[in-house]
Amino acid sequence: MTLRADTDRPFKPNWPQRFSLLSSFFGLSLVAYFYLLTEPDLMTYYQVPEWVLDPRLKMALCAIFAIFLINDAHRFGLAQRQQKQQARQLQEEFNQLWQSRKQLQHKVHTYAGHADKLKLFISDKLLEYIEYDEKFLHFKSIAAEVRHNGVIGFDKVQSALEQALAQPGLNEADQVRTREALQQLRYVWDLLDLATTDNIALHLANQLCDLEEPYYQQSLNPESADSHELQPTFSPVAGLVRALTPLLNTPDSVHQAVAEGLPCQWQDDPSFWVLIEPCGVVLGNENHWVLLLENLLKNAQFFSGKRPYRHKYRRIGVRLTEPAGKVRLQVFNSGPGISEEDKPKIFQLGYSTRRVKENHGKGLGLFFVGEIVKGYDGSIMIENIVNRSRQMTLRLEFENGDVHTDSFTIDVEDDLPVCQRHDQSTTEKSLSWSFEQRLRSVEVSSADSHQPQQRVLGSDIRNLTWADPQRPDNPSWVLDINLTRKNAGLVFTPLDERGVQFTVEMPLAASRLAEDAGSEYDLDTIDVDRLNQPFQALDLYHESTH
Repeated sequence: MTLRADTDRPFKPNWPQRFSLLSSFFGLSLVAYFYLLTEPDLMTYYQVPEWVLDPRLKMALCAIFAIFLINDAHRFGLAQRQQKQQARQLQEEFNQLWQSRKQLQHKVHTYAGHADKLKLFISDKLLEYIEYDEKFLHFKSIAAEVRHNGVIGFDKVQSALEQALAQPGLNEADQVRTREALQQLRYVWDLLDLATTDNIALHLANQLCDLEEPYYQQSLNPESADSHELQPTFSPVAGLVRALTPLLNTPDSVHQAVAEGLPCQWQDDPSFWVLIEPCGVVLGNENHWVLLLENLLKNAQFFSGKRPYRHKYRRIGVRLTEPAGKVRLQVFNSGPGISEEDKPKIFQLGYSTRRVKENHGKGLGLFFVGEIVKGYDGSIMIENIVNRSRQMTLRLEFENGDVHTDSFTIDVEDDLPVCQRHDQSTTEKSLSWSFEQRLRSVEVSSADSHQPQQRVLGSDIRNLTWADPQRPDNPSWVLDINLTRKNAGLVFTPLDERGVQFTVEMPLAASRLAEDAGSEYDLDTIDVDRLNQPFQALDLYHESTH
């Protein structure tokens, strides 16, 4: 209940009812007096004295009665005003109580709505986590059962494939199929091995510790490397080619390009652009590297075909390099950016940002990626690539020696790039030029680039589409050139660069060996006497007993 502002108790009105006894009795007496004056017989019978008939007495009695009436009217007026004031005060308290009730009811409805939304949110989240937990636990239980009951079957199939591969009369095609089947069998086994372990990163770290000894033995005695069936190291280049093969339209082309030698820049597929530089070997299992690559590449492939993330000049960029004793893998994903809040969560089990339009990610792929990187003592970074404003300059050289230079600005509107000439206030999606001369060369430069990009136009060129050569997988602009014998037309279009780049770095096997060699103690600098101080008392005890 809402109370008045000046008290904590409800208002109780006081409405006394007073009857005018004095004026009523005096009025009745006055009526009797005047009635007596009209009846002489009664005055004679009661022997009323003569002064009663005095007119002054009549006036005095009427005046007294009038005073009584005025007093009653005054008292009635005071009581009426008091009652009206109390009635207004009571009405105000009723109104305040009503308003308080309405506010309380509104709060109840609001909080009830919030509570319902919170309940729905919590229930949805619980159902999500329960669903992911149940699915993952169900997957782990199935994988554990398969692993438990399939050890004998795995050994039999592996032995059969190895015996078939060792047969001398096997043709080359059968050898390739058998070798691929054996490789896939071991890949499936390694997947089950990761799926059934409680801590993937710790499990992989333990495997690396077991592989260090045979790797050190091979480093000391290179001739013993051929005697080991399972090698302690793998080639990241071979793993990348293996992971790319099922995703390409022409896989033989990338095999041939890698076989011709590294570095290799391959772009014969409409969906992928690949740069591979020479890399050393990495300590560990190649199947783990392939699993990491497959998850990153398939995640990028999912978004490459979705609007608005695709355009015909953009590809999935894959770079494999070796900087300073590490193997570095960079995969450009053309999907939406990842917020700073989601970056620490993106590698958690069951977490996914694809929760709309029935595109529910299971949150397992990047979880395996993160665990594999941690197990191999590596690092993974996420970089959001966004469109940015910059100053551009277009320089045209004609065959007659004339030079035309035009500067313009690339701005960002609604997260998309647009062009604006310096002498105009409006923006355009593209800029065009037309000249009545034959072009010899085109040069495009940007304020944030170190050197301009130049293209010489031969006499046989009629139509040319020239994309930004600095980033072939995700160009920031494209220039369409249309040439005739006496005319030249150009159209400059800025391109959408938005996307996410995943960068994975892992230490090479040689760097692990160098770290261990660098961590050895220098025996000449060790203070033997200081190390022996805790045991001097024991030596004195032995000397005293002897």
